[in-house]
This record gives sequence, structure tokens and C-alpha cells, in this order.
Amino acid sequence: MKREHAWIHHEQDAKSHWKLMEGGYPSRMSVRAGDRIGLHISNSRSYYDIFVFREGSERQLVKTISNLAGRLQPVPELGYRDGFGWEETASFVIPEAWKSGIYVANFPTAQGMREIFFVVRPKSPRAPLLLTIAANTYVAYNNVGGKCFYNYISTDNEHAKIVSFERPLQPSMLGNFYLWDQFFTSWLEAEGYQVDYCINGDHDAEPDLLDAYRANLRIGHDEYNSLNECGQLQRFVGRGGNLLLFTGNAFCKVIELRNQGRQLFCAQPYYQDFPTPEQPETSYLQCIDNQRQRTIGVSYTSFVNVKTSTPGVFLAGTGGEFGFYRVTEPGHWVFQGTNLREGDEFGREDSIVGVEADAADIEFVDRRPRYTGRDGVSTHYKILAIADAATGPMANPGVKLRDPKGEADAYGTVAINETEFKGTIFNAATVEWGHGLYRDDSAVSKITRNVLNRLAI
Repeated sequence: MKREHAWIHHEQDAKSHWKLMEGGYPSRMSVRAGDRIGLHISNSRSYYDIFVFREGSERQLVKTISNLAGRLQPVPELGYRDGFGWEETASFVIPEAWKSGIYVANFPTAQGMREIFFVVRPKSPRAPLLLTIAANTYVAYNNVGGKCFYNYISTDNEHAKIVSFERPLQPSMLGNFYLWDQFFTSWLEAEGYQVDYCINGDHDAEPDLLDAYRANLRIGHDEYNSLNECGQLQRFVGRGGNLLLFTGNAFCKVIELRNQGRQLFCAQPYYQDFPTPEQPETSYLQCIDNQRQRTIGVSYTSFVNVKTSTPGVFLAGTGGEFGFYRVTEPGHWVFQGTNLREGDEFGREDSIVGVEADAADIEFVDRRPRYTGRDGVSTHYKILAIADAATGPMANPGVKLRDPKGEADAYGTVAINETEFKGTIFNAATVEWGHGLYRDDSAVSKITRNVLNRLAI
């Protein structure tokens, strides 16, 4: 299940589908059981059926909408920004018996099969654990209609600063669901964990969203977040909630949700916008009152097995010494039952450290790493494991990452803060963690079970 080069697929799929004419999107990406959802579809087939599936440990058919007449709807020039504005094709009320989770509406078109992604929330909280799907990041990279937050996959190589939720996601990817999130969500259900689901925007819309939960779980690639979301999580942990992160490049850029959650705004979403005296504005949460550091306990993002500007050349990917963690605190309860000793590695088989991994300024005391606190990350965090990584040209020049430097010029970390707040923050800070969950006796699976069993049930 090695997927070191998943980002290539992300880019290729985006480039090949930005002119998408046939597909669909939901009226809302997050909907409660008992509420109505609309499906907006453009389809040149004469007639077709829609099949709605719940995505869990297996794909379960839960609803069929039959014999719909096809209609091709135009793609507006500024649809990527303002929404496609397609007329509603079908709608239904979400049955209250439907379990919270990921749902996909599947239908054929003349351009191939298309899918509509949405999250069903419970009518009222049912589980102790709330999983937040990183829908903001799904939309930030979605260039269907022509543009997204990134120059290299936008028309004319010019990104947009405002993008819409009301447009199809790229086929075969559905945001980041098929790249990363599906691996984790299907494992959770197969393991029997009780989980409620939501998306980033639900945190902005509901200040008390986390009040009924013991833990909030983040997975995959949760890159774009609002100040409201950061503040809510800080309050949640401060009063005893647990924040569990198995996600990389997380809480990196600040966004605003606009137009009642229909649009996503980021002032300058491209890479080189660390503040300088000449240009003090920034979208990096680490540079805005240390919001990233205060929320999840990291300051920088490093890169593992991602492509460079030279075709076929990958950052930190040539020597085979990247993509796994080394244990630094084997006696910690996180490693219970793994039989791992100090210096032992885990996750190499599935290259779980990548495509992006997070950490903070580190020093070594008695051969063990600890955060220095110089970059705003609390010294209450205990580093449980480290990984070799590289930063390339994208590192914050104000942070010293590693000395001596070489191909590996930074670290990725697994760290935990159990002492500073009433609650606990656990951060296995890598995008690819979920790809290591399908070896039942692996350290990755056992660590994940240990964290969930102690902090989320």
C-alpha cells in the first residue's frame, strides 16, 4: 500500500478534470439526519439512476433514485468562485435511522461514472468521538471549473482567493477522500468504534459543537482552518476534551467561510507568504498569534516523497531512509503491546511519514528529543517518535529545524501533551498514517487503538 507519490495523482487528476461538464454536487456537504438534501446534476444521458452508498467498512447501498431524465447544464465562467448554479435534479430527506458517516451518490454519465460526496451528521450526538472531515482542504485543491487555491493546477497558472463548495469534486478523488480519508474511516468502522461525523464548517457554524463529545479526531490532510475552529479546539482541550490528530500539514493556513458557508476565502494561499518587513501579511496560522502551535503543537511542515520541479526527482525520496518513525519513548502507554524499543522503527512498509509531516523546533537532551519552545510550541509536549524529513524551499526561514543538515534537514514527530490542559492533545503528524492501518498486528494499528481506547471511548 505504499503511496509515496500520491501527490502526483492529485495533480494529474485535477489537471485532467477542470473542464468537467458532467457531474454533480450536494446542496450542502454536511447534513443532519432528518433534514433534506438536494443533488444538483449535469448529465447528457437520456435517463439514469442514482445509487446512494454509505462508505464504511464496506460500501452499503442505502437508497436508489430511479429513471431520472438527463440534462446537460452549463458551467459558468466564474463557477469555481460563485458556484455552478445548477438546478436541483433530485432531493430527499435523510432518514433519521441513517448512521452518521460518509455517503456517496453514484450515477453514470457520458463522461463516465460520477459521484457526489456528503457527510451525514446525527440528529443529536450519539458517539463519544467526533471525526471532522477536512472539507475545507477538499475544496481548496478542487479546480473543477478552472481554479483553486494553487497556481500549478489553475487556469493560466493563476490561483483564486475565493472558491465555491457548490461544484463537483474531481472524479476518482472526491477531494482527498479516496487518497487518504477512506483508509482511516473504513478501518474505524471495521474496528467497531462509535463515531459521529462533521466537516470543518460545522465548527464555525456551531460554537458548542464539541460540548457533547469526549474527543475530536482529525485525519488525512486538514490544512485549511479558521480562527474560530482553532479557538473552539483550544477551549475544548482546556476544559477536558481530547484532540487526536493523525494528519499532516494540519492547521497550516487560515481561511474564512463566506456566503453562509458556500464559499472559502484565503487571502494568499500560495507557499511563499511568510511575513517579512516588506510584506507583513500572511495566511500561515503559525505566524498569526501562534495559532497553529497553540492548537495542535507543531510549527513547521516538512515534505517526504513529494515531487520536485525536476520530472522524476522526489524530495527526500531517493535513499530509502524516509517514510517511517523511530521510537524515542518506548515506555509510554501509546506503545503498549507493540514490543517496540528505543530506536526501533515502525511504518516503513507503508511509508506512513509523508507526503507531508509536521514537527517543531527540537533539541536533544540525553539523546532524547524535546521541543525547545522557541517557536511557540509548548514544552509540555513529549516527543514519542521522530522521522527524517526534508523541507525544500518552503520552510519558514525563522525556524531552525535540524543540525547538521543533509538530504534530511528536518524531523517529523509523534508527540503528546498530557500535562498542560485538562484534556490531552495527541499528534501523529503525517498525512499518510491511515495507509498503515491494514496490518492488524502492526505497530501503526496498535498505536491507533491505544490512543482511541484511552482517549476517545
